[in-house]
Amino acid sequence: MRVGEADAAAYPDPVIVTAPASSANLGPGFDCLGLALDLPFGLSVDEHPEDWLAAEPTHPAAVAFVAAGGDPGVELRWRSPIPPGRGLGFSGAARVAGAYLAARRGGAGHDAGRASAFEVAADLEGHPDNAAASTYGGFTVAAGTTARSLPMAPGVAVVVWWPERSTSTDASRRVLADEVTLADASWSIARSSLWVAAVATGDLSLLRVACEDRVHQPSRLAARPDAAGTLDALLGSDTVLAAWLSGSGPTVAALVRTDGAEQVAELVAGEGNTRVLEIATDGVGERDDDVSP
Repeated sequence: MRVGEADAAAYPDPVIVTAPASSANLGPGFDCLGLALDLPFGLSVDEHPEDWLAAEPTHPAAVAFVAAGGDPGVELRWRSPIPPGRGLGFSGAARVAGAYLAARRGGAGHDAGRASAFEVAADLEGHPDNAAASTYGGFTVAAGTTARSLPMAPGVAVVVWWPERSTSTDASRRVLADEVTLADASWSIARSSLWVAAVATGDLSLLRVACEDRVHQPSRLAARPDAAGTLDALLGSDTVLAAWLSGSGPTVAALVRTDGAEQVAELVAGEGNTRVLEIATDGVGERDDDVSP
C-alpha cells in the first residue's frame, strides 16, 4: 500500500526509526501470532552515529524502503542487537523499519505509515506474524493484511535463549510436512485461540496449554536437539508461564513473571546466549537517541 496525498502531512524527516524484535508462532499460532520484544532495529538516513552500518541494496531494510516508495539512491544506515537467523524477527523488524521510514519521508502520518509498513513488510516476509509484532507492538494476531495488537498483563518478561549456530527460515520450513491431519489441525487451532483468550482476559494460567502444538514445533525441534533440550528445561520450571520455539528457531522463548526472570535465565545459561527482555508495548516509530546493543 502506498500512502496517498490525503494521508500526507507536514511531518519532519525522522532522525532514527526503530522497530522491535519479535517472537512469532508462540507454539500453535503458526504464521499468525507474535510478541514484540524490547530489542530494537534502528534505521536512519540523516543523522546517525558513525559506527552504524551501511545497508546494502539487498539488505531487508533497503529492499522494504524502496518497495514502499523510498528513493533507491538514499544511503541508509542501520544498527541492531537482534541476532539474525535466530528466530527473533531480524528481517521482519528491518523491513518494517525500512517501509515505515519511506512512508514517513513521503509525508505520511504515523498511523498511515504503520499501516503501509505492515503491508509492505508482510508481503516481503511471506507471512504477517513478525511484521505485525514489529509494527504494532505487544501481543499481535495477524491474518493476511489484517492485524490487531493486545496488551499483555503487567509484571511479565520474556527469557530468550539462542545457540551460536543460526537457522534459515527457508531451511526450517523444509522440514515441515506438506499436510497435517484433521486432528492435529484442530488441536493447534484450539490452542492458538486459547492464547488470544488468555491475553485478552489476563488469565495467563492458560498459556501452558495454549503453547502446545502439533503442526510445526515437533519437526523443527527434532532437527535442533539443543533447542529441544532447552525447551524441556524451561517447561520443567514452575516459574515459567509458557515456553515455545521462537519463530522457526533455534531460539527458545519463555514468558515468566518479572521477579523470577533472572533465575529462569540461569536454568538455561549453559551453551548459548540468554537474555531477559521486556515486551515492547510500542511498535515501529521514531526516536532521537542511539540504538544500543
